[in-house]
Amino acid sequence: MIRHLENILYEKTKGTQSEILFAQWNYDKKIIPTALNAVSSLFPHYSLHDETHSITIINNIVRILGVENIEKLSAIDIWLILEASYSHDIGMVVTSEELIKSLKSNDFITFFKDLIKDEKSGLHEFASQFEIVENQIKYKSNYLNLELHDGIKFILAEFFRNKHSNRSKEIIVNPAKTLSMSSPRGVIPQRIFKILGDICASHTKDFEEVLDLPFCEVGIDIDDAHPRFIACLLRIGDLLDLDNNRFSEVMLRTLTKIPIDTLNHKSKHLSIESFRVDREKIEVAAKCNNYDTANITQHWFNYLNSEISQQMINWNNIVPFKELGYLPTIGNLKVELSDYDYIDGKNKPKFRVDTDKALGLLQGAGLYDGAYQCIREILQNAVDATLIRIWLEHKESKDYSTPQSCEYLEIIKDYPITINIIEKEVKGEFKNWLIEIIDNGTGISNDDLKFLMNTGSSSKNKTRTNIIDSMPKWMQPSGTFGIGFQSIFMLSNVVNIETKSFFDEKLQFIELNSPNSPKNGDILIQRKKSDHSVKPSTKITLNHKTIAIPDRYTIKGEHRNASRIAHNYDPFSHESMDIELGKVLDEIFDFAYKSYFPIKLNIGNESIETRSDKAKQFDFFEEENSLELKFHFEAKENRWNTLSYYKSQSVENNLRLKFLGIECNIHKDKASKVLTLNRNKIRPEYNETLYKDLMYSTFKLLTSNFDNIFKEEKDKAIGSMFLNYYSNEEMVKQFNISQFDHWGKLKINVGEIEMSIESLLHSIESLKIIYDNTINPEYGDLYILKEKELTIKLRGGTPSYDYTDFFLYKASEVFKSFSKSSDPSSKVKEVLFTKEKQTSPITKGAFEKILKSLKGSYSTARRILPCLEEFFSLRLKENAFIPYVHPYRFDDHIYLSYPKMLSPFVSEQYEERKYRLNTVLNDKIYDWVFENRYDIKTTRDEIIESYKLFLETFKVEDLDK
Repeated sequence: MIRHLENILYEKTKGTQSEILFAQWNYDKKIIPTALNAVSSLFPHYSLHDETHSITIINNIVRILGVENIEKLSAIDIWLILEASYSHDIGMVVTSEELIKSLKSNDFITFFKDLIKDEKSGLHEFASQFEIVENQIKYKSNYLNLELHDGIKFILAEFFRNKHSNRSKEIIVNPAKTLSMSSPRGVIPQRIFKILGDICASHTKDFEEVLDLPFCEVGIDIDDAHPRFIACLLRIGDLLDLDNNRFSEVMLRTLTKIPIDTLNHKSKHLSIESFRVDREKIEVAAKCNNYDTANITQHWFNYLNSEISQQMINWNNIVPFKELGYLPTIGNLKVELSDYDYIDGKNKPKFRVDTDKALGLLQGAGLYDGAYQCIREILQNAVDATLIRIWLEHKESKDYSTPQSCEYLEIIKDYPITINIIEKEVKGEFKNWLIEIIDNGTGISNDDLKFLMNTGSSSKNKTRTNIIDSMPKWMQPSGTFGIGFQSIFMLSNVVNIETKSFFDEKLQFIELNSPNSPKNGDILIQRKKSDHSVKPSTKITLNHKTIAIPDRYTIKGEHRNASRIAHNYDPFSHESMDIELGKVLDEIFDFAYKSYFPIKLNIGNESIETRSDKAKQFDFFEEENSLELKFHFEAKENRWNTLSYYKSQSVENNLRLKFLGIECNIHKDKASKVLTLNRNKIRPEYNETLYKDLMYSTFKLLTSNFDNIFKEEKDKAIGSMFLNYYSNEEMVKQFNISQFDHWGKLKINVGEIEMSIESLLHSIESLKIIYDNTINPEYGDLYILKEKELTIKLRGGTPSYDYTDFFLYKASEVFKSFSKSSDPSSKVKEVLFTKEKQTSPITKGAFEKILKSLKGSYSTARRILPCLEEFFSLRLKENAFIPYVHPYRFDDHIYLSYPKMLSPFVSEQYEERKYRLNTVLNDKIYDWVFENRYDIKTTRDEIIESYKLFLETFKVEDLDK
């Protein structure tokens, strides 16, 4: 059909000024296909975008219009159809210079970051093999991997695909400059090439933008051009290139791995079973074998249906003259998914969130500890918005190296968060309150509002996310609008927001209605005129109704103000018990406790101080892990808690550290990664990360600031105990702590005298630990020295003082042998350690008792045991480790270094509280023991023989009695 159009163009232009159109086309049809062949260098995984694609588009256009109508078109419209069909994808040709430039561009880095974050993207698996370091893309792997080479090509391809239509326009207007393509310019007016560029650029844009193209333009000679019409034909012709020969198997075979999206699109084309395109009707039927193919095919059909429908509606403003008739109607666009069905015969089944139920979960299922926790959520949103504004306004001029920088602390004074609580009247049994929360942050833009409407979708707000990514870690906001914000409906069915956006300068009055209210979640928006005198801000207002005098109430221990108000209530002088106000105040004070931001609270006409002078923030900032730290130490007997905060808000943790009290403020990672959904606790899976970061940062700060932190000798002893006790942790082994030996001078009570830990360790030959529940709980650990034997009496099974834990830890380095005894009648257990040197810390008889104790005594099925000398072929190197196989401990509070072996026995639970021992030996065990053997001269066969000897010596049937 292309020859037919060329003949029509030739006849219409012969002997006229329009002959230059035919000459231009004759030149371009030779050089454009050559350029299009280069598309596959960056897009080998895409459907073909070569000359065959262009010809198919032309054929589809002729099918839609009819051959007879093509002949009615002006010469320049025919020329535009030919040129646009060939040139619309020329923007997919990318030079090496452009590739190099893009790799360094902020746009590409941002695009790359989005792929790393977006686990739903088909390119996520390729992007996640790289990392962004100092705004540069780096390989995670040090090894050559062709998949990485292909992966970066796929990512670059997607980056340029998103902008290829605009690039096509640039190339059409100036081919020599952009691609060094020698398509002649100068004879045809440049305006005509700009029209052609606009037509090609519009083939990927929203339909509304197509209607912005001119309906009619002066062409060549007396012909008129119709850019809007040609653009619409191009879009339909492009969408209808659906047949099953679009992919090159040869090109796909050059790739080490093919993106899933490519495979799905290929399957889409292969799934086409029937296809009709003519003047009357467009019908397509596809039969798919999997959901992903069906989904993408259905999406393509919906796109086609929408495009035809939009053009039909606007056809009178598109078609050059009515004699061309109308577009064909859309017939059946059918997608069949083999072996599956739709519930209603039309729509795919899909899970959807019932907002009524979701809000009910917030209110009734304990996601939040109480309704008033939403106050903290709204205050956190206010802080987050303010942090972004401060960054945008002052990022170039201020010091943001730490949250404790003087410049930062000075700036935030100008961005207070104000809370106004106004007491309203009592009506019947109810008391009304007006609550306002005002911040000077970025306000809520139209984009923000879209994400606010869609619960939990705020993390997809890329504009906001990109700004946050550019901020220092410690300054990055903790979370985004979503479930947290909508928790405000636990207090009121209607929330009013007055806001001016920092970004679009729009002043808006927004009414938010609860999904559970009669207005069913409606959002009403009024836009007001504004000038520069109104600064960006957000004011949230709600009316909260409480029961004036409740029949009963619950107050948690931390609700100090609520408790005080309840206690002070006098029914003879007060018309309401304002216990709910107390709960609101408790949330505000808790939020303000460690917050750097000034929180101004006004109750009626009274200003309330929200932060106690005792609430000093933090003393240190460790930049590597973005942790703020504060240390507590006073008396050597004290047990301290490890207190954790996330972005200055208190959160619970499961950390238990000795010697020092540590307050840590976490500034890195998103709230969703660090905190449980209600933001009250550290996520269980994050506790390990926090422990490693906390230990590393603490060691780094203590070792470099030791004398500044610990002024007194007794305090230095405590600090050195911490460093020595935890020095074997993997994450802190790099720190040299040899100089921190102050612990040795710490004096403890031994009977009626005081002795230093160091002298006590050197003066004893044996150590006896007595676990005795009869000891008076008012006493701590009792130290009794008789001759050269030290007895330590512990009440129950745990030392009362941290220095006892440390003493037993240091004793582990001195004592080599062990024995244990117990008195069942008195429930007193004795453990004796001596300095006698022996190959193993236990005898053969004691070892047999350990084996018998394995049955059901431990949570793990298999153990690492002491290794007797006669089985040293099984001895493991000291650092041998495998998850869920723990070393045997002689005692909970003292660890003896001993030769180790992997037990051949496993403990199996077959009924509740019933266990038995089984022998399990296999090649996997022999291989692991061989890889982790103590003596590299030991052979694998010797290991196997030694296990045989072990099982002959210690029979499982004897141990299992």
